[in-house]
Amino acid sequence: MNFIPHTPAVLKQIFGRRGISPNKRFGQNFLIDQNTLLSIPDIAELNENDVVLEIGTGTGGLTRLLAERSRHVFTVEVDKKLFEMASDILKFYKNITLVNADILKTKHELNPDIPAMMLNWLKEHRQSHVKVVSNLPYNISTPVIINLLEGNLPIKMMALMLQKEITERMAAMPGTREYGILSIITHLFSGVEVVKTLPPDVFWPRPDVYSALVKISVHKEKYAGKITDYSFFKKIIHAIFTSRRKTLLNSLEHLKLRGISREHIKRVIEQLQLDERIRGEVLSLDQLISLTETIRTCSQEQSEIL
Repeated sequence: MNFIPHTPAVLKQIFGRRGISPNKRFGQNFLIDQNTLLSIPDIAELNENDVVLEIGTGTGGLTRLLAERSRHVFTVEVDKKLFEMASDILKFYKNITLVNADILKTKHELNPDIPAMMLNWLKEHRQSHVKVVSNLPYNISTPVIINLLEGNLPIKMMALMLQKEITERMAAMPGTREYGILSIITHLFSGVEVVKTLPPDVFWPRPDVYSALVKISVHKEKYAGKITDYSFFKKIIHAIFTSRRKTLLNSLEHLKLRGISREHIKRVIEQLQLDERIRGEVLSLDQLISLTETIRTCSQEQSEIL
């Protein structure tokens, strides 16, 4: 098969012939460490029945390895020139669907055409799950991960190359500087294992940051039924973590929930045996869920009275 070795010299030569330059806007840093590249399908535990979503086809090097180990690969590339090059390189693979599109419609929403296409394929071929395997462009990694975890694709696991800082935020515990919205949503829907940390020189062009390979085991059922209104839960955690230096009481009062006064919020905090001077960033996921459900019930009761 026609395959481009991932070395800077070869990539520069082929890119030069096609008039391609790595695009910082798209977060293009190509993995040139062959051992790491070859290890990714193993980390994803791919088998011949798996359906894979890859975000960022690039030169098709990882795509090729994924296709050889799985039933079908859907790979998305936003860069038109890279898409055309990858299409040439991967044209002999019959189990690859290449898509020239942005994976995100907006920061808060996946491009709906891609999940819809995959869901139709899964239904037609009677497949039950998806694995996401990607050297994910760092500039879109946080919204992509959140939207994938919150979305309707039946994702079983993800094996991702990410900026090390992002993996630290995903795995962060309450009370730490890294703990925030990404940590909470990750803990809510999955478990994270950092497989290996990688220095900048395993990529070309060389980024300014360290990277990490992570394995994310998705278990959306873990907290199913514990959160009555997910949009309300998101509203609460956004209020808390967009004003981290405020006390929990002040953060929640700023929401101006209908029928819920400062005194109501104080009673909720006392009911949960928390200090009203506490900051929300120290609360665990279970405490945040309890807080949200108690406030939601109180808000609902006050609305009925009004």
